[in-house]
Amino acid sequence: MREAIKVAAVVMLMGVLGACGGGGSGTDEPHGTGSTAKKPSTDATELRLAVPSAFDGVKGWSQPASSNAHVAVAPTAAVVVTVSKASDGYLLTARDLGTGSVRWSTKPWWPFDSVRDELPDPEIVTAGGKDYVAVSISGNPGDDALTNGEPTIRIAVYPADAKGNTVTPVRTIDIPAQESSALPSAQGALLAYFGDHQAITAVDVATGKVKSYTTDDVGKTPDAKECRLCGPGNSSVGVTSRGPLIQGGGNDFWVPGAWYSPSNTPQGAQAPGGYGEMSETVTVIDDRIIAGWPAKGKAGSDSDTRMWAVHDVSTGQVKASTTCAPGDSSGGSNPEEIGPVFSADHRYLVYGVLAFDLTTGKGRCMDATATDKGIVFASVDNDGTAYGHTVVAEGAASTPVDVAIDSGTITVLPSGTEIPTMILENEAVYMSEDNSRYSVAVYPRR
Repeated sequence: MREAIKVAAVVMLMGVLGACGGGGSGTDEPHGTGSTAKKPSTDATELRLAVPSAFDGVKGWSQPASSNAHVAVAPTAAVVVTVSKASDGYLLTARDLGTGSVRWSTKPWWPFDSVRDELPDPEIVTAGGKDYVAVSISGNPGDDALTNGEPTIRIAVYPADAKGNTVTPVRTIDIPAQESSALPSAQGALLAYFGDHQAITAVDVATGKVKSYTTDDVGKTPDAKECRLCGPGNSSVGVTSRGPLIQGGGNDFWVPGAWYSPSNTPQGAQAPGGYGEMSETVTVIDDRIIAGWPAKGKAGSDSDTRMWAVHDVSTGQVKASTTCAPGDSSGGSNPEEIGPVFSADHRYLVYGVLAFDLTTGKGRCMDATATDKGIVFASVDNDGTAYGHTVVAEGAASTPVDVAIDSGTITVLPSGTEIPTMILENEAVYMSEDNSRYSVAVYPRR
């Protein structure tokens, strides 16, 4: 029996459409030192990939690969944002999603020396129906030969629909830094910073307002009679407009004072037991939570079969669910390796071998069976067509496929078809994994 997926917390730093920055680093140098590092090329070029038939592989554009640039997509503003390093600071360039032409670019931004020795990722935060680009660095402003600087994270916020070639931040925001922690990342309509001891700082990029949640806030538990293992093992796994999202030692999850997971048990899931028999996975994507509950009639938390449910992050209500027993094979059915992805209109959601229709509330499991290979999804279109590959043994060749989520119909795609990273209203977007051929490639619908 395959071991069930056990993920303590997978917090997507992409509202999935935004978190597509590539890995890599750029060496930081003080402002004005005249670094000899060359600015990476961001010229739009043509790259012909074998795309699914719904898209035109002859048209489109691509951006050359570079280890000295990080890229993200702002879907509402319909731009591709690149952060690169010049001699006098960080530069942001936004290209039109449809044409590849430059929409806007910034003045170099370098408020102080970064202590991380890394090129920052652009984080896309969608708030109030508008995309913002946030870039963060960590350092010790004011540090000199006689004075210790205060560890600080400074966040520069740019409107994704800006214009011109000398754009400056619409606002900058400072929050206390804890160097052992990661930089802030997009989470729904907020920018979230997870500090030491489970403390969280939530930043509203649209207003600049900052809300901090302490260890005591995270430690607040529901009724002890309901959750016997809540308290000492609590961890912060997300942040919402109503407060931090907490997962307890017993794997229950909640937003203090707002809702508690056992009050939102999906139909077909095992009733709350209070002894660690609740969901084992809490994954946050934008305004949704994906949780794997023990399925009713199965052998408790040791069963492979789970009731996978999508919950609303503000209320805890179940939006869709399905039973499934996805394994942790090398083919990538483990959600840790794939991550959840929305369709552009947020009706459909795919996650590893799971696919959900959030309008009908139905889910689909494409795990392997005794006779059929499993299918792991990478992206999904507004019409419910999910794209992915068959799950195969390590070293074997997988087959590209698409699946109609509502009917379950599987179509084998031509050999060599490359699966999009994300599908937006009018384009298929490819984000490079190895950064060898391109950093981003975009193809229009036919």
